[in-house]
Amino acid sequence: MTLAASGRGPMEGTVVWRRATGAALAALILGGVSACGTTEQIDTQPQSSASTATTAASTVAAEKNAVVRLQGWLAAPQVGMLTYNSVEVNSGGAINVMTILSGPFDPSSYQATLTGSIETLGSGSTTQGASGAIEYGGKVYTTIPSSLQTGDRLGKKWEAAPVRTAWGSGAKHSGWWTALDSVKQMQTDGVTSLAGTTVDMFSAVVDLSTVKGIPKALLQSDPIKIAGTTKIEVDVYTELGSGNLVRVTYKFGLPVQIDVSATAKSTAGYQIDMSGFSNPSASASPSPSSTGSVEPDASTVAKDTGDTELAALLPF
Repeated sequence: MTLAASGRGPMEGTVVWRRATGAALAALILGGVSACGTTEQIDTQPQSSASTATTAASTVAAEKNAVVRLQGWLAAPQVGMLTYNSVEVNSGGAINVMTILSGPFDPSSYQATLTGSIETLGSGSTTQGASGAIEYGGKVYTTIPSSLQTGDRLGKKWEAAPVRTAWGSGAKHSGWWTALDSVKQMQTDGVTSLAGTTVDMFSAVVDLSTVKGIPKALLQSDPIKIAGTTKIEVDVYTELGSGNLVRVTYKFGLPVQIDVSATAKSTAGYQIDMSGFSNPSASASPSPSSTGSVEPDASTVAKDTGDTELAALLPF
């Protein structure tokens, strides 16, 4: 699938920027060379997973296994790593923003600790600095880069946005859980390399507007509005041979090749990756090392601000 900028449509493995200033940073989104060291690298040219001599039965079995593994994880979600990627291209390509946050998450306690960076691309490419996020108490707290702690944000280190504004009433998990659960059939995309491991790739396209149980609040959320699409791509990666689940991804928005000369007022793309399931080293901590407390002190949180896009995209 293709990753759409600011309206990310299904995307492949890497966002390719057509301007030299963005090319080096493009690798950050999926290449794992950013401050977000946990982002996993994908070989974007998968090889055919089977020769013409391979029986169709083995392909069908592998595709069924991918669905079974996905459904099994949804039934008993495990601690792992979560990576949030977003790309935004504004009218004329004047401001292009890339955000990458990654870290441990724990679905059972609704907690995540993400760290990474925010990059402003274009002719005046800059790094706003390290960024972090904590999901705690039904809110997502995101750090405010020191360069932006001015005016009303002076002395404020955090912004906050409610997580469950895009959830259905009384729901146990977000609408994204429902979307993933609706996947009952996947197709083989071939064999590729993921963070040094050979894996089988499978994908399915889901239109959120047609999935029973998807809350209207999610369909009306900022990411969907900005992306301009309700279609998402769900990718499942399984270990070659064992068939064990390696990663689950959902993405939507910009095409893989992003033309920074955007003609629309704003376009964006989003990708959420979940991996490292049951990895002891990925046990979630309620707060990044920069805080020193489970929840940021209210006096350090800027009012009426927050990353509503990230809040709406989290799966738990």
